[in-house]
Amino acid sequence: MRVGVGRYVRGGMTPVSAKHPFQSLKRVLPWILPYWPVMLFGLVCMLITTYLGQQPPRIIQHIIDDVLAPGGGVYQGVRAVLLLGGVYLGGMLFNMLRTYWLHVAGQQVIHTLRVRLYGHFQQLPLTYYDNRQTGDLMSRMTGDVEQIESMMVHGLDVLVMGLLGMGLAWYYIHVYAPLISWLVLIPVPILLIAIYFFSGTVRKIYRIVRDRVGDLHAKLQDNISGIRVIKAFSREADELDRVTADSEQVRAMSVRGVRMWSTFGPLMGLIGHVGTLTALIVGIHLVASGEIKAGAVMAIFLYTGNFYQPIGQLFQFFDSIQRSLAAGERILEVLDTIPEIQDPEAPATLAAVTGRVELREVSFSYASGERVLHEISVMAEPGQRIALVGRSGAGKTSFINLIPRFYDPLEGAVLVDGVDVRALRQAELRRHIALVLQETFLFNGTVAENLRYGRLDAGDEELAAAARIANAHEFIETLPDGYATEIGERGVKLSGGQRQRLAIARAVLADPRILILDEATSSVDSESELLIHQALERLMAGRTTFIIAHRLSTIRGADVILVLENGRIVERGPHRDLIKTRG
Repeated sequence: MRVGVGRYVRGGMTPVSAKHPFQSLKRVLPWILPYWPVMLFGLVCMLITTYLGQQPPRIIQHIIDDVLAPGGGVYQGVRAVLLLGGVYLGGMLFNMLRTYWLHVAGQQVIHTLRVRLYGHFQQLPLTYYDNRQTGDLMSRMTGDVEQIESMMVHGLDVLVMGLLGMGLAWYYIHVYAPLISWLVLIPVPILLIAIYFFSGTVRKIYRIVRDRVGDLHAKLQDNISGIRVIKAFSREADELDRVTADSEQVRAMSVRGVRMWSTFGPLMGLIGHVGTLTALIVGIHLVASGEIKAGAVMAIFLYTGNFYQPIGQLFQFFDSIQRSLAAGERILEVLDTIPEIQDPEAPATLAAVTGRVELREVSFSYASGERVLHEISVMAEPGQRIALVGRSGAGKTSFINLIPRFYDPLEGAVLVDGVDVRALRQAELRRHIALVLQETFLFNGTVAENLRYGRLDAGDEELAAAARIANAHEFIETLPDGYATEIGERGVKLSGGQRQRLAIARAVLADPRILILDEATSSVDSESELLIHQALERLMAGRTTFIIAHRLSTIRGADVILVLENGRIVERGPHRDLIKTRG
C-alpha cells in the first residue's frame, strides 16, 4: 500500500499524505527484505540472548531453595554458580553477535535508502528545486535516513526482546504462582492505552522537529556558502541572531518532546513498581502459608521486574517509532514526488545531429502561473549564432532553458533536427548540448576532474588540447600541481576569468552540436574577457549557438539577434539590419 503519490501540478509538487502513519513503515520493508538472512541471524541471536537473560532467576531460586537448604552441598553450589556464569557468558556472546549483525544490516539499509533518495533527487526537474532549500533536502538524506536505521536496529531489538522477555517472565511466574501471574497483568491495559494516546501526540511533535531541523540546515548551508557576503556587509551578528532563532525553535520543540517522554516514562515505571510490590506482598503471604518456598519468592520478584521492564523499553520503542515515522514521512515526500519531466516509454533517436533547433509557437510559465514566453517561433539552422537581448526578466533565460529540456513548454514544441525534445531521452538530448553560464560552477576537486566532467574518458593530451582552445592551458601550468591542483569548493582558488575558461574547456571536451552561452563574459575583467572571447570563437565554430549577452562586442557577429520584451520577440535580424531600422 502506498503512502501517496506526489502529483505534479502547475504551482508545485504536492505529496499526498498518508492516511495511516504506519504505512510509511510498510514502504520501508522492501528496502529491508533483501537483507533478511542477516536480519534472521540477528533475530536468532536476539532470541537466544533473551532466553538466556531469563534464566538467572531460576538458578538463583535453585541456589536458595536447594543448595542453601539442609542437605545441599558445595558440589551443587559450585555447579549452580558455574551454570549461572555460563548463562551470563553465553548471553554476552550472542548479544555481541546480535548487535554487530543488526547494525551491519542497518547500515546496508541506510546505504540503499540514501542512494535511492539521491537517485530520485537527480530525476526531479528544476521546478522542484526552485521551491526548496538545499539544506532541508540534505537533512532528509542524512538525519532522516539515519533515523530509519535507528528504528530498524534498536526498535527491533526492543520490540522482539521486550515481547519475548515479557512472555517468558510471565510464564515462569505462572509456573511458580498462578495467582501472582494474573495479578501482574492488571496494569498492562492501562500502560498500553497510555502508550497509544501518547504516541499520537508525540509523533506530531517529532515531525515538527524534523522540519525545523531541515530549516536550520538550510540556513546554515546558505550562510556557509555566502560567508563572503556576510563578512563584506558585516552581518555576522545579524546572521548569528537568525541562526540562534532557528536553533531555538528546534530546541523548544525537542524539549517539548523530551518533557513528554521524561514525564510519561517514569509514570509508566511507577505503575510497574506498584505491580512488583504487589507481587512481592502476595509472594510473602504464600511463603507464610507454606504454598511456595523463599527462593520461589525471590525468583517471582526478579521475574516481575523482568516483566515490567520491557514495558518501559516498549515505550522507548514507540518513541523511536514516532521519530522514525516523522523521518519516513519526509523521505517518502521526496520519493513519492513524480517528476514532471520524464523520458518517453519509446524514445526517438538522433542519428547524426546537425544542430537545427526550432521553437514552434512556444509559450511558457513557471509554477506561479504567470506566462514568461508568448508564442515564440524561432528557427536556428546548423552552425548559426542566435543572440538574445532584452531587459532583465524579458524571458531570455527561460528561452534557453527549454532547449535542453530543463523545463517543458506550456504550449508549442521545441525541436532538435525536427524531433520534439519530449520524444527523446533526456540524456540523449543533453549529450549534444553544452552550456557556459555566467555563474560557472566547478566542483571541489582537481582541474583535471572538473575538465573531465565534459567527457569522463578524456585522456591527458585531450585535456591539454581542450585547455589550449579555451586559453586555459597557460594558467593551469602555473598552478602548484598543474592539472592535479585542487581548486576548492566552487573553484574558489581561481579567478573569475580562470573559472570561466575552465568551463569553456569543459564544453570543448563535450564536443556538442548545440552551444548555449549565458552572459559568459559579464563577470570578468577586460584582459580575461579578451582571452574568453578568443576561446569562445574557437568553441562556437561550426556549432549552433545561442548567446545571451548585453555587450555589443559579444552579439555583433551573430547571424540573428532576437530582441525580447515581456516574453515576446519584438525584433529580429542581423546587427546591421537592426541598426538600419534603429532597432
